[in-house]
Amino acid sequence: MFRFKYPLVLLLLPIAFYLGYILYKKLYGKNTGLYFSSFLVELTPKNYKNLLYKISYFLPLIALVLMIFALARPQTGKGYEKQETRGIDIMLCLDTSSSMKALDFKPKNRFEVAKKTTLDFVKKRKYDRIGFIAFAGYAITKCPLTTDKRMLEKIIRDTKLDSIEDGTAIGMAIATAVNRLRKSKAKSKVIILLTDGVNNRGVIDPLSAAKLAKELGIKIYSIGIGTNGFAEIPQKNAFGMETYVKVPVEIDEALLTKVSRMTGGEYFRATDSEKLKTIYSIIDSLEKTKIEVKRFTVWKDRYYPLLLTALILLLLHVALNNLILRVKE
Repeated sequence: MFRFKYPLVLLLLPIAFYLGYILYKKLYGKNTGLYFSSFLVELTPKNYKNLLYKISYFLPLIALVLMIFALARPQTGKGYEKQETRGIDIMLCLDTSSSMKALDFKPKNRFEVAKKTTLDFVKKRKYDRIGFIAFAGYAITKCPLTTDKRMLEKIIRDTKLDSIEDGTAIGMAIATAVNRLRKSKAKSKVIILLTDGVNNRGVIDPLSAAKLAKELGIKIYSIGIGTNGFAEIPQKNAFGMETYVKVPVEIDEALLTKVSRMTGGEYFRATDSEKLKTIYSIIDSLEKTKIEVKRFTVWKDRYYPLLLTALILLLLHVALNNLILRVKE
């Protein structure tokens, strides 16, 4: 970028050009018209001294023009942006119990669809700290709050079913997430809990854990995942062959709704993969990270070369007149 800090100074340029015209008239005669053809003829030097004389005569004028430009303070600038973010701390709790093998989210099971949708959510949250908890019969913190999204994504991708003792410890998952968020200094703290079952394990019940979350200002968004009615779950029979068994879909929606509303969050039901994507998009829009962008420009003065050149021209004028041409006033 380029600018003159004091552009009004450039209004002095017509005065400088007028002085130039007066000098020209003085040098070539009062009756000389300022025509292009005569101008070129008059400027044509007869010998080297005549050339130096003509050059010397206009050096102060050129120096004056340069000084006017310098007084206008020419500057070049470089623009910068400074981002100030107010991130949100989020703990993701993903059910890894055996019922997540259900194939009602074809062509993949509930767990694989939930993982992929969770990963897509993580990629969108560039400025937040996010942690990850896997739970079944108990809860394990797979990743504490972090801004290292690559590491977090790898941990989520590597999480498998049947890696934790079976069961559905919803209360333990919430309590573990609350413990990870209790020392957080973020203005907004969120737990996203995804499950397809009913709390049947753990020493802490979901409502007690939710009450603690409420006291610490932590919101819980819970998602019940699974179709209505029955769902097929792959099982191995006595001969080691995989068969499919239809089991009823049991989600304690009343409990999850109460847990969420108690903390200022919401409960959602995902009956297919598209609905699950929509739910994560809704949560993403509800919990917006505040980003303040400040734009500023750093300007650097460029008048020094102009002043230096003007000084050199004036010194050259003096030197030519006094040492070579020996012009007498």
